[in-house]
Amino acid sequence: MTKNIIFIIAALCSLQARADVQPTERDTVHRTYRYDDTELLQPLQPLYLDGVVVPARGNGNWFVSIAGGATAFLGTPLGCEDLFGRLKPSYSLALGKWFTPWVGARINYNGLQFKDGTLAVQEYHYLHADLLWNVLGGSYVWQKLVRWHLAPFAGIGLLHHATNGHNPFAISYGIQGQYRISKRVSALMELSGTTTFQDFDGYGKANRLDHMLSLTAGFSFHIGKVGWKRAIDPSPYIRRDRQLVDYINVLSEQNSRYAGQHDKDSRTLAELKKILEIEGLLDTYSHFFDDDDAIERKGYPRNNYSGLNSLRARLKNKHWNGKSPLEGQAPNGNGRADSLQHWPDSVPGLGTGQFENLPDSTLADYAVRMQSGRECIGAPIFFFFELGTSHLTDPSQLVNLDELARVAKKYGLKVKVTGAADSATGTIGINNALSASRADYIASELNKRGLSPDRMTKTGEGGISDYAPTEANRHTRVELFFGKCEENECSSVNR
Repeated sequence: MTKNIIFIIAALCSLQARADVQPTERDTVHRTYRYDDTELLQPLQPLYLDGVVVPARGNGNWFVSIAGGATAFLGTPLGCEDLFGRLKPSYSLALGKWFTPWVGARINYNGLQFKDGTLAVQEYHYLHADLLWNVLGGSYVWQKLVRWHLAPFAGIGLLHHATNGHNPFAISYGIQGQYRISKRVSALMELSGTTTFQDFDGYGKANRLDHMLSLTAGFSFHIGKVGWKRAIDPSPYIRRDRQLVDYINVLSEQNSRYAGQHDKDSRTLAELKKILEIEGLLDTYSHFFDDDDAIERKGYPRNNYSGLNSLRARLKNKHWNGKSPLEGQAPNGNGRADSLQHWPDSVPGLGTGQFENLPDSTLADYAVRMQSGRECIGAPIFFFFELGTSHLTDPSQLVNLDELARVAKKYGLKVKVTGAADSATGTIGINNALSASRADYIASELNKRGLSPDRMTKTGEGGISDYAPTEANRHTRVELFFGKCEENECSSVNR
């Protein structure tokens, strides 16, 4: 009976606790957007706005024109001469700029001779500023080079009479036509009129107007950038930017979701490790938990140069079994590998079976030279520097020093450090000092890695030109030797 009562009370408490929990709605459906990454990252081909061009900058669409023709003064009193009898030669010079295909401005000078009201020949000068309107400017929207140009113009200026000194205000107007001969040269013809006060020539009333008519022809030369750029439609770029923003948001959402899943998985793995450790099975199944960080903590693979030595020996003797004399050996008391103390005949140290049926003594001589300290072990290691400095071109080269220091300490080897500079740049004195500083830098780095200075020999070659490209001469060379590295014998080895 007591058990039944306890069970009923527990059931009621469970129901009450479940009733107190507020129901929550959670969306378990994730909307996935798919984007074509290749299409989003492709450059857009520009689209142009219809009928819209970009205004010219300061150095674009300038022009200089020169023209010559005839001028007729239609003053009061008119005199008894007709229009053709009043014609006198004149010329004009102009400097201007087109701001748009339709609108331009210029400073124009006209002058030479005219016949006044008494038919006397007089000299005049007229300087005026004109505003031009090209009625055919819309053609530039559809083509780069427009042949025809028709521009009415109007302006104001000062008219000067060379004889009586009068300088009345004047208004200019007319129409100009051009034909584009080439990109830089156009032929032009201009019919223009000038209106000023009657007392300009000294005759007539001051409050009345006189007129001057001119017809000229010449050439116009275009300066600076010629032509007009069509305005690009920004709408495709705006749409692409919005798509990229949406894509970035989707990627951010995915990254957040993956990060959350990663944290959840990490916590799960941690719990599993604890369970396996409690059960005593962690060592058995630990390999399932290896990751990149664990592999990286184990360090870089160690290189004992056996592969390099094997390759060098195979090139010299095809019968060699490929085993390095240093492989699996430890240094003895005098600093040499044990395997190098038991060479048969005159080449002790390679051990039984490492060299069989030698066709000649080439490899034996190499081993003797290597054992005596006259031959570099393996190949030298090069460290390259920036121009004029003792800074490495790539700091990651320092990883080679770790292995060099380890091998030298393990087998009791001598280390020769030789600095060099590029003879194509710098003086002899600069290159000598630079090569020495580069050798000092590598030697100091080896010393930081536990290699004693008394096991190192430092030299500087100065400027050299032994290698191509030229940058290869800016280096420090590190070589490993057994015993003493004699300066006069090993300095020229393996350059």
